Amino acid sequence: MTTHSNTNNRLSGSKIIQSAILAAIVGTTSHSALADNTAGVKHPLWYNEPTAKTMELAKIDDLTNTVVSDGQRGETGFPAKDITLTDAQIAKIKEGNFTVAISMGWLGDDWASQQLIGLTETFENLGIKVVAQTNANWNDAKQIADLEAISVLKPDLLVSIPLNGQTTASAYKRISDAGTKVVFIDQAVEGMDPGKDYAAIISSDNLALGMYLADELARSIDYKGDVGAMYYANDFYVTNLRYEGFIARLRAKYPEVNLVVAAGHNDPNKGQEVAQGVLARYPNLKGLYASWSIPAMGAVTAARVAGKSPEEFRIVNENFDQIVALNMAQNDFIAGISSQRPYDQGVAEAKIGALALIGEETPPYVVVPPLAVNRDNLADSYKTIYRIDLPGEMTEELNNG
Repeated sequence: MTTHSNTNNRLSGSKIIQSAILAAIVGTTSHSALADNTAGVKHPLWYNEPTAKTMELAKIDDLTNTVVSDGQRGETGFPAKDITLTDAQIAKIKEGNFTVAISMGWLGDDWASQQLIGLTETFENLGIKVVAQTNANWNDAKQIADLEAISVLKPDLLVSIPLNGQTTASAYKRISDAGTKVVFIDQAVEGMDPGKDYAAIISSDNLALGMYLADELARSIDYKGDVGAMYYANDFYVTNLRYEGFIARLRAKYPEVNLVVAAGHNDPNKGQEVAQGVLARYPNLKGLYASWSIPAMGAVTAARVAGKSPEEFRIVNENFDQIVALNMAQNDFIAGISSQRPYDQGVAEAKIGALALIGEETPPYVVVPPLAVNRDNLADSYKTIYRIDLPGEMTEELNNG
């Protein structure tokens, strides 16, 4: 990785460029002039209105080279692609004979699987031994128990995604206080500070991810009509940002796409139940933002039960899992995906952790850009995310569509 001073210089340069972009936009379009096409919707309790900065960034047509999200404490996002290790640093890491534990909040979907592949492959290449992998299965108490078991092993490094930033905080703090370096996936916990209690948070650029969802939903309904949103009800920083980015982009760019209902789920397996309730109350919706892949496929079933056809009702979701990719290839209800890059995120997490182990300073908030996916770029996007060609079944469906 470059020196910390070079990192700071790059961050400062990024701020200057971003400020110039914002100034140019502010000069042409007033935030106050935007109509609120989300008015009247009851948002979740954790929801924060998009800031003026977010609203200005939401007006940028191409976000490819723009870091939209800041960290939980306002830290500037550092691009994951700029995290590099020198030959000397790699040699020092390998000489350390370090150990790592990985504590996941859940497993069983492609996001978690690809994260683990990125993490374990990179750790193996760096000579860092994985001594534990745990799965909390969406249960705070289970994650706390997992962390307590990990603490007995005294690993040099912990990489983990906290399910709840409040309830699990003391468990993470005890591990950090015992001398284990901590790298957080997606969000930190309360009472822990970067550079002191943990090395960094590595996350997707989640505001941008939410904005891409708005882009894909608007495109799929020809930029006009009533839509709904099905959000994750729990107060989880990254999914909160995606919802906020979705709202900001609708307001900034799609005045004729009206958000008329928002409904929450607290369990990804309740997607069908929540979507059925939404469609019962709003039978004329043209589209739905349906959280990530599992709730989105529940919404697909709900749409079928309601007698909808893919021509009249479109669904977009976060995360590029096999199930939604196949549905998209079949030209069914899934019209757009705003995908994280979980393998790349896992690689970045491992690199940051390795640098922390040898005493290198690291940027406190590292972001991986999302990828907007639709049928037009499905094959290329699949190869980007999974590093292999689109499977034959999906290719056949895509060609038949």
